[in-house]
Amino acid sequence: MTPPAGLPVDRPVPAGYAAGARAPWWVKLTVKLALGALPVPAGAWRAIGLRRHSFGALDPDRLVEPLASRARRFEEVAGRAPRAVLEVGPGAMVLRAPVAAALGLGPVWYLDVEDSAPRDLAPYRIAAEAARKAGLVPPDLSGCASRADVLAACNARLLVGGPEALAAVPAGSVDLVFSEVALEHVRRDALAPLLAALRRVTAPGGLGLHAVDFHDHLGGGLRHLRFGPAFWDGRAVARAGLYCNQLGLSQILAAFAAAGFSARASQRLVWPLPQLPPGGAHPDIGRAPEDDRICHAALEVRPA
Repeated sequence: MTPPAGLPVDRPVPAGYAAGARAPWWVKLTVKLALGALPVPAGAWRAIGLRRHSFGALDPDRLVEPLASRARRFEEVAGRAPRAVLEVGPGAMVLRAPVAAALGLGPVWYLDVEDSAPRDLAPYRIAAEAARKAGLVPPDLSGCASRADVLAACNARLLVGGPEALAAVPAGSVDLVFSEVALEHVRRDALAPLLAALRRVTAPGGLGLHAVDFHDHLGGGLRHLRFGPAFWDGRAVARAGLYCNQLGLSQILAAFAAAGFSARASQRLVWPLPQLPPGGAHPDIGRAPEDDRICHAALEVRPA
């Protein structure tokens, strides 16, 4: 049964969703914290397959259709195709720049706190070929000798930094803003500046589409809510690559509203019972009880 207009479509969380490695949660936490304390750059961990962003980046199902579906949703809402787009926290998915260009999108902006985009040209050529197989016409990358050449051919640009990096994007110029499980990794004190910057660059009639995970990233529940901000927002958790901001859906929606957006959840994955740690969430987090059954949500955001 379809819910009334404006209400989210709720689905049960699949069994084993985001469960991670088969080990006790505390063991995984201890190992992650210990590895994070070692003087090893994050890039070195990713080079050996740990702390990687964008798992399955070259999965054919992730190359064309997710981007095409977002463009279609914008067209349904706005009555026209989008042009300028911005992806927040793309990680390796910058490699979809040829797909974006093949869809007629551009300029394409990518914002990330670190440069995790491939420098090798092969992933971009694979994405271009996936677009071609989907009946699109990607840019010709045969003359590209560097990633910079590829991005230029796709009318795309990678911005590395925090919200201040969006100063490079003209005000009111972006039709479509989206992110895939990135907003939960934005630090609490950086979320308001980021959303304010997104409001500045979003065009009148623009649309934001954001997928947000609310579960912990070691076992798929809410065990991370045991810890208060004094520890969880500290360096040890960040170095271990475990940080997610502990915010619930209602807090994320309120942050969008404070930035000048109208935001709603269009779809949610919901547990039958809250997956809280023994003793419940730490009182300093300030979670609303209704958020404790929500594992994941898809948000639609428009300028208010």
